[in-house]
Amino acid sequence: MDPQKRPIYKEWSSWSGWILVVFWGSMFIAMATVSLSPGGSERERFWGLVVLAVTTVAVQLLVAGLSVRLYRDHLVMGLGTVGLISKKLRYDQIVRTESVTYSPIREFGGWGVRWGKDRKKVWSARGNHAVVLHLKDGTRLYVGSDSPHRLEERIRAVAGTRIGGQG
Repeated sequence: MDPQKRPIYKEWSSWSGWILVVFWGSMFIAMATVSLSPGGSERERFWGLVVLAVTTVAVQLLVAGLSVRLYRDHLVMGLGTVGLISKKLRYDQIVRTESVTYSPIREFGGWGVRWGKDRKKVWSARGNHAVVLHLKDGTRLYVGSDSPHRLEERIRAVAGTRIGGQG
C-alpha cells in the first residue's frame, strides 16, 4: 500500500461487552427458535437461518464499533469493521479541539451517528468520553473515544498549524 494512503494513527472502539452479549445472544436465540420450530419445511427453516446469519454478520461489519483514522490532511470516522458508513473531515475545517465527558443518552439519545441540539453531532460506539471538534461552520462534532486525551493529542500532532485556536 502507498505510504501516503496509510493512516498515521488508528483507533477502534468496539460496542460495550454487554451490548455484544445481548446482540449475539438474541441472534442465537432467534436461530435456535427458527431451527427448532415445529411448523414450516426444512427449506423454510434453512433460509430463515441464512437470513439471520447474514443479518448478524452484516450488523457486525456495518455498525458494530467506531474507527477513527488520521491521515496527513484529514481524519475519517467509520462505523463497523468495513467503514461503509463513514465521514471524512479535513483538518482545516477544525477551529479547536477539546476532550470531554458527555451524556450520550441525554444529549443525543444514545450512541451511533446522531444529531443533538445547537449544531451538535456525535459519532460514537460506547461510553461517555469524546473529543469535540469545533468546526468552522459552528458545528460541534463529538468523536467517541476510549482515550480522548490521546486522540486529541494525536489529532493536534498530525494536523499541526491547520487547527486554529487550540486549547
